[in-house]
Amino acid sequence: MDALDFWVGEWDASWDGGGGRNTVTRELGGKVVVERFEAAPPAPFSGLSVSAYDSSSEHWRQTWVDSTGSYWAFVGGPLPDGTFVFGTPTPVDADQVFKRMVFSGIGPDSFDWRWEFSADGTAWEERWAIRYQRRVTPA
Repeated sequence: MDALDFWVGEWDASWDGGGGRNTVTRELGGKVVVERFEAAPPAPFSGLSVSAYDSSSEHWRQTWVDSTGSYWAFVGGPLPDGTFVFGTPTPVDADQVFKRMVFSGIGPDSFDWRWEFSADGTAWEERWAIRYQRRVTPA
């Protein structure tokens, strides 16, 4: 369960042309990680993910839904280089491409996140990069 501990918390998100916030909590006895993402105007967007560790496959599984009606199922986990990756196990959507999220540069108060696509599951193209900073709670 510790592999996603870095993600739990309140986050400010920034990217070229926008920003938002992300709230990530442990729920259901600490066994499930729930993400609530909100992009701010001018392009408001909301999403929700639910992640849990599957001990039978020794992988994390995530379900993502959002305000555009998207629904994706991901599988992943930590890599030896310190990144954490969730990816679709098969091509999805009308474009029939693989999709993945890559968490990198993980520190106690920040990390980078990339949304990537691939036609073959090996050559990846970045579509969206977000910098996360832990939200400072006023004293």
